[in-house]
Amino acid sequence: MPGCVKNSLHTLQHPAPAKPQHAPAKCKPIHYGAKVQTNEVDDTKPLPKEGIKRIQEDVGRFIWYSNATDPTMAKTLSTIANKQAKATEKVKKEADHFLDYCYTHPDARVRFYASDMILAIHSDGSYNSVPGSKSRVGGHLFLTNKGKYDLPNGAVQTLSKVIEYVMSSAGETEAASAYLNCKAALPLRVALEEMGHPQPPTPVIMDNTSAIGLSKSTMTPKRSKSYDMRVNWLKCREAQEQFDLIWQPGKLNKGDYHTKTHPPDEYPPKRKDFVLDCRVL
Repeated sequence: MPGCVKNSLHTLQHPAPAKPQHAPAKCKPIHYGAKVQTNEVDDTKPLPKEGIKRIQEDVGRFIWYSNATDPTMAKTLSTIANKQAKATEKVKKEADHFLDYCYTHPDARVRFYASDMILAIHSDGSYNSVPGSKSRVGGHLFLTNKGKYDLPNGAVQTLSKVIEYVMSSAGETEAASAYLNCKAALPLRVALEEMGHPQPPTPVIMDNTSAIGLSKSTMTPKRSKSYDMRVNWLKCREAQEQFDLIWQPGKLNKGDYHTKTHPPDEYPPKRKDFVLDCRVL
């Protein structure tokens, strides 16, 4: 949608950044060797009502564009949206940083390759990475060929959302992520089948052996009652041959992009996995 971002930035009267911004969010500094990892506390001043309304307008203008065209914005928009009701000066800086990214990459396009129209999912979860000891789910849903999971097709849906409940472990987070991604995929499976594209069990690519082992009954559950419902739901859907959970290394999982903030130099090479800038075409 050429011109959509440019027009929105003009309406918001956001100035050009002093230098190109290739990261949608600022990465928290890593303190190597620290014995205790502390949470980042926002002690900046709350924004007035006008400032909060501006943050909400920023999110509202770009959330649809992100869903339709540029999934690289999804995680940052979700993060800002979770804070917008009680926005502070720090949140305003995060929003301005995001708008600088939009100014640097104003026109994105999604490329779709011809395929067998088989739905596939890259599922990932980021444990205890959200204020309030909560976790984030990320998902990259795309169409591929039968038996092949690495076709670089554009996303038909992207998930990046905070899990409502506090997770007790990384394994529980990954199981919850698979559960939420599979629930999102169900209407897509139905739509594809009604369009004349029969669906085999949808491959769900994950990088956590615990969640896969529990859902496939290759591991004996102990103290997993807190997430039995999600695991049993996955077991039931696998038994119905709707989904097939598959392990692959984390570096191959595109869902990872949507669950955390990465160092700035990692964004430019990863961006091309999801979108193309108009100038590249």
